[in-house]
Amino acid sequence: MNNNVVILLDLDGTLTLDRNTYSLDLEAILEIRNIQKLGVRVFIVTGNSYPVSRGLATYLGLDGVVAENGCMIYFEEEESLCKEIDSNLVLEFERKFNLKGSWQNRYRRYDFGFYPADLKDDMVSWANYRGLYLKTSGYALHLSYNDKGKEVGVNRLLSLLGVDRKNVIAIGDSLTDIDMMKLAAIKVAVSNADEELKAIANVVTKGSSGEGVKEYISSLANALHGSNKRTC
Repeated sequence: MNNNVVILLDLDGTLTLDRNTYSLDLEAILEIRNIQKLGVRVFIVTGNSYPVSRGLATYLGLDGVVAENGCMIYFEEEESLCKEIDSNLVLEFERKFNLKGSWQNRYRRYDFGFYPADLKDDMVSWANYRGLYLKTSGYALHLSYNDKGKEVGVNRLLSLLGVDRKNVIAIGDSLTDIDMMKLAAIKVAVSNADEELKAIANVVTKGSSGEGVKEYISSLANALHGSNKRTC
């Protein structure tokens, strides 16, 4: 069994069919199911709200989640890691810069999303003056008190799991995935990932988004099958 191997998996643009759809790649999910049978644990690490992330992980049979870009985790129990943002500040930011808030904002507490995803200097100045941080995932702007992004939640998760970082694999596609990559020995970028992410990756898949996930996890499963045979 390989229960010391952990896969950290981004959602949007990674487990989906493409970067422009919410539809999940079902073949990639099947590969995840197969590799879990080998004892590998798989966690969603996403900027999405906790209810959406937790519900999705539950129905897909995954091992837990890191949600709100590192501010909430679930592994056996729920845990919050960041300072909450006052709803008045969220509304002020949205109105001042004529942005559209994510439909998930009503379910968020720590990391709020806005559209369009274009990051501008005056927005950053507004946020920093209030002790907040602003990032773009390429899909949305994210406003939070958390300056380390997904790294915060992933660091806590790995501590709870008690795994060595040499056994951690992170797969993603966007700038906000760089934070979780810092804690992974193997950094995997799908082929249509942001160039900054591909620049730090150990592996860049041939396939895009979910196709790339399927490609990498299938190759990992084959390697683990071979390892198991040699140790029998």
